[in-house]
Amino acid sequence: MSEAAWLQSLRATRGVHPLFGADAVVARFAEIVSERSERLVMVPASSRRPLLGTLPMPPDVRTRWLGSAPAGHDARLIAAGAEHRILPALPAKMVIIDRAIVMTPIDPEDPLKGVWQITAKPLVRALVEMYQRLWARAAEPGRWPAGLSARERAVVTLLAEGCTDQMVAEQMGLSRRTITYTVADLMEKYGAHSRFQLALLLAGAGAGMCSTRPGPTPAPATTEGSLEY
Repeated sequence: MSEAAWLQSLRATRGVHPLFGADAVVARFAEIVSERSERLVMVPASSRRPLLGTLPMPPDVRTRWLGSAPAGHDARLIAAGAEHRILPALPAKMVIIDRAIVMTPIDPEDPLKGVWQITAKPLVRALVEMYQRLWARAAEPGRWPAGLSARERAVVTLLAEGCTDQMVAEQMGLSRRTITYTVADLMEKYGAHSRFQLALLLAGAGAGMCSTRPGPTPAPATTEGSLEY
């Protein structure tokens, strides 16, 4: 389905309403989060620019932040304890509030146009399920992604150090074809478009650690202040 057709289908869907302009979005967001307890945020690399600047954010809001790159303007949330994971390829920018309301830009290329507010239960449920699948695949900074084998960790660590596939193969005592297949499989699994991006994502999460044992499970985040969206 083309983007135009998708937008038209949204307009025709009950439970999907546009909010135009910064003032309307800020006012609605403040109204929603004042009575909510959870927020799931997804920020593709192409959407690193804040949507509408700084939005009010009350305390005691549990936050998960899923991005295509390490947190930039969201660093305050991460410092405040928001759970944070990275996955190179993400489909859209959105905020899911209490798994009941979704806010996503009307035009990803022009965030100042406003957002779609989605409350239609089937759509919200599908978007929450998509978010959960992506979250499960994403890497948490400071630990290796779940399911990454010792061989895969070694391959990624060597790639991060600048080794070619042939150099990795020689150091690990494996064939170059095996390394090439391993790298290609990891790139597909984690949505990386290049070996450099794969190494940045996975080695950035775990390379250099003395132990590959998982770290402690982060406590639910409590944040206050503001959100750049």
